[in-house]
Formats: sequence, C-alpha cells, structure tokens
Amino acid sequence: MNSKTRFVSYIKGQNKRIFAIILLVFIFVICQLSQPFLLGSALDAAIDFDGTQFLTYIIIAGCLAILGVSAGYLFEYEIGVFTQNVIKKLRNDVYEKINHVSIEVLYKQTKGNIVQVMVGDIENIANGMHAVFKSLIEGILTIVITTILMFFVNWILAVGVIVLSPLSILMSRFVAKFSHKYFKQQAELQSDLNSISLEVIENSELIQAFNYQDSEKNLFSKQGESLRKHGTVALFSASWINPSTRLVNNSIYAAIGVIGILMIIYTQEADATLLSIGGAMSIGKLAAFLSYTNQYTKPFNEISGVLSEYENAVSSFNRLNKFLGFNNELDNGTEILTSINEIEFKDMDFSYNPNVELIKDFNLQIKKGQSIAIVGPTGAGKSTLINVLLNFYSPIGGDVLYNGISQCRIKKSSLRSNFGIVLQENWLFKGTVLDNVRYVKENASDIEVIEACKKAHADIFISTLPYGYKTIISNDGSLSEGEKQMLNIARVFLLSPDIVVLDEATSNIDSRSEMLITDSFDKMMKNNTSIVIAHRLSTIRNADIILVLKDGRIIEHGNHLELIKQKGFYYSMYSSQFKE
Repeated sequence: MNSKTRFVSYIKGQNKRIFAIILLVFIFVICQLSQPFLLGSALDAAIDFDGTQFLTYIIIAGCLAILGVSAGYLFEYEIGVFTQNVIKKLRNDVYEKINHVSIEVLYKQTKGNIVQVMVGDIENIANGMHAVFKSLIEGILTIVITTILMFFVNWILAVGVIVLSPLSILMSRFVAKFSHKYFKQQAELQSDLNSISLEVIENSELIQAFNYQDSEKNLFSKQGESLRKHGTVALFSASWINPSTRLVNNSIYAAIGVIGILMIIYTQEADATLLSIGGAMSIGKLAAFLSYTNQYTKPFNEISGVLSEYENAVSSFNRLNKFLGFNNELDNGTEILTSINEIEFKDMDFSYNPNVELIKDFNLQIKKGQSIAIVGPTGAGKSTLINVLLNFYSPIGGDVLYNGISQCRIKKSSLRSNFGIVLQENWLFKGTVLDNVRYVKENASDIEVIEACKKAHADIFISTLPYGYKTIISNDGSLSEGEKQMLNIARVFLLSPDIVVLDEATSNIDSRSEMLITDSFDKMMKNNTSIVIAHRLSTIRNADIILVLKDGRIIEHGNHLELIKQKGFYYSMYSSQFKE
C-alpha cells in the first residue's frame, strides 16, 4: 500500500468530525473576513456623517467577532481530537505490526529504527498533521471566500492580486523541493543515532569494564555531528520558505495599494472610463480591499511556514508506511496439535543467507519423554534448530514433522502452545512478581504461581524483596541476571508444557541452585520431552540422547557414557571443561 492510500485509510472513519471541522472553519472564516467589509463600510458611513449606518455596521461586526472566536476555539479543539485519533491508530498499528511481523523480518531491523518509527516518526506526523491540516483547511476556505469578496469590492484589483499570487506558490515549492531530501537524510541519521544510544545503554557495564567510554563518545559525537549538519541544512533551507513568500506577498500588497490610491484619485475626478467599467474606488473600499489582499496572501504565508513540518511529517510517514508494509508472519496451517508425541527433522536444509550454507541434510527423531541435549561449538546451528523447531523460520529444504504432520500444515499458535521455552536472554516487564510469572498463563491462581516459583527456587530471593510476590519489578537493574532467569524458569514450571526447550537456561545461576532446578526439571519432564542446548556439559550428563553438532551436521550422538567411550569430539570438549 502506498503512503497516500494508507493515510487516507486512517482518516476515513472520522467523516462526522471532518464535516464539523469544515463547518466550524467556514463560520470562523466568514466571521473573520466580514470584518474588513463591515469596518470599511463603517468608515465610509462616518465620512458621509451617517451615524445610524455607522453604528449598525459596528454592532454587526462585534457580534460576528464573538461568533468567530467561538467557532475558532471549537475548530482548534476538533482538529486536535482528529489528529490524536489518527495518531492513536498509527501507534496501535505499529505496535500490532511489531507483535505480528515474523521474527525473521524483525531481526533485520535495528532497535534504533524501531524506536524511531514508534516514537520519533509518529511525533513528527502528529506535529505535521495538526499544523498542516489547520493551515490547509483554513487557508483554502480563506482564499476562496476572500477571492469572492475581493471581486465584490473591486474586480480590477482582484484580477491583479490573483494574477500575481502564484509567484509566492512557485517560490515556496522551489525551496520545499530542495529541503525534502535533507529531511529524509535527517530521519535516517536520527535512527542510526538512536541505535548507538540504545547499544550504549544496554551494554554500559561492558563499555565501562573495557574503558571504552571515550570511543563510544567519539562515535556518538561523530554521528551527532553528521545529524547536526544535515538537520541544519534541512531547517535552514525550509526556513527560507516563509520569508521568501512574505517578500513576494508584501510586494503584491504594496503594488495593489499604489494602484488603489490612483483609482481613488480618478474616481474623485469622476473619470468616465473608470466609472463605466465598475472600477470606482472609495477610501473605505480601499481599506477593505487592502485588508482582503493581506487575508488572501496570509494563507500562502502560513502554509509555506509549515512546509518544513510537512516535509518532516511526509518523510516520517514514508518510513512508517514502509515498516507497516512488512508482511505479517504467515500462518496457513490448519492442523491443531493438542500434544506432540514425536518430532522428526527429515533431510532438513536451512540457511539465513541463501549464499551461506548452515544446516544440510539434518535428520533427527525425538520421541515423547526423551531428554535431548544439543552441544557443539559456537555457530554450529544449535539455537537455529530451536528457531526452526518453533517455526520462527521455515526450512529451505526437507521438512519438520510433528506426529507425522508437516510443519507447514500445522497452525503456528497451536504448535507453539505445546512448548515452554527459556532462552539465554531474560525478559521481565514492569509489574509484580506474580504478574510476571503469570504472563504465560493468565488464569493461574496466586497459589499456582508461588508453587512454580518454589520449583524454580526463586522463592528464596522473592522472600527478601520489600513486598514479596507483590513487589514491582522490571527488566532494569533491580534484579540480578540469575534472579531474572529463575523467574523465567518459573514461567515454564507454571505452564507445565509437553515439551520444554532450554537454551542455556541456567547459565547465570549458581551451581547449587542449578542442581536443584535441574532436579525439579527432571521431575516435571518425567513423562514429557525436553530439548536442552548447553555449553556446560556437566549439566546434560543424564540426557537420553546427546547430539554433537558441528557445521550444521550431527557428527556424534549417544548418551554421555557412550560418547566418552568413543573419545571423539564430545570427549575432547568434555575433557577440556573438566580440566578447567
């Protein structure tokens, strides 16, 4: 969907509000533009010493001024509500896209880019929408009605204003076209700067440990300087729009004023030619017309004044539209799995990059109740197998079968509901301990949550928290990595799934706690299936089958004792860790 079509789709649902906005601005503009005519007529009445007409014009002008102010206030309010409704839809859609786009697509986006889309770009769109819509709707009506009134006052001068006014439009378009590319570059550089900031925040301990602060500061400063240069050029070029159009419009105003004075002189001399073509001019009419000239050119000035915000908003919306254009995770499966008794990798090939082979002709059968451990050097494809197993990525060759059913035929939500997973990276949201553990099972009682935490041996540190299970925690530094990992493990105990996948699940936990948790896992998985990725080989000695991966292939398999007897790759890995 292109940007224009998508934007129109966001404003379609607010037809009544758009009608109200147009009606209010129409009343506001009529009341505002009636003032010069009424005051000009009052001036002519005063010159002619007609007190009754003078007073009538003044009273009408005052009433219309009050009505105009009221309509203007409501117009501003409705524009604000209209803008925020659109922005709310945008935020919801971006957040929904993040939650429904495939993992493969999401991993290709930098965190800085996602933050820029969710925060920076949406704010730019909000500012641009409010400024442009207000100026555009009010400006168009002002131009149309002012044109009619100018012709009513004096058609000769009206033609002159209309003929000369396009000069300001041409000037503003020329400058806006020049500044657009710089606003686009500015948004991209802002995204890169966000990425650098997030990396520093997330890895502050590592940066300080290696005394890398100055290097990071220089990198940030260099990127910031690039952003400053492009931002300065963008804002400077855009800032020329308003002064340029004002120069043109003021020149038009001065020219019309001179011509109007000459017409008054000829009218007073009763020039027959001027009177015959309807070009008679009075002091009051000239005052009114000059006011209308200013009112006519004012919208061009205002619209040109917000063009920088418009260009910024357009660039942001194009980026946002690109993000929303990413395909959601496809789920064409129809089969529902209530349990998984067998998993089979059948001649499976997989690669993140088509030009780089990762896993080739992978075959493996996992029966219900088996404990499978996967070991191997970094980059062997251990975590990749988990990504394929959960259908975050699809094989490029071969297949993965569950109960004999092809992965592509199974509904993804049904497939994943059978798994409980603990990854290397721990995640908690801001909320109570109870809510964090209950995240995987919303209807779980407090007793069930506490029991799960006891099995994960998290109850020990939870009891030391200020409010126990009702303590507010988050993913910041309030808990250690080990404590956060215990809560993630507690989620799995609460879920009690058919299959547990542990990707270095106890890497941040002390040896004693690890032994206790492993014992708890063994009890929970007595009749279920577990798949464990481990670097510490001492933790998987009791696994039914240990798979040794290297370069995407199984080079050895068997239980711990069998692999030790073979004195192959596993033996060398285990021996090296034992020596350490």
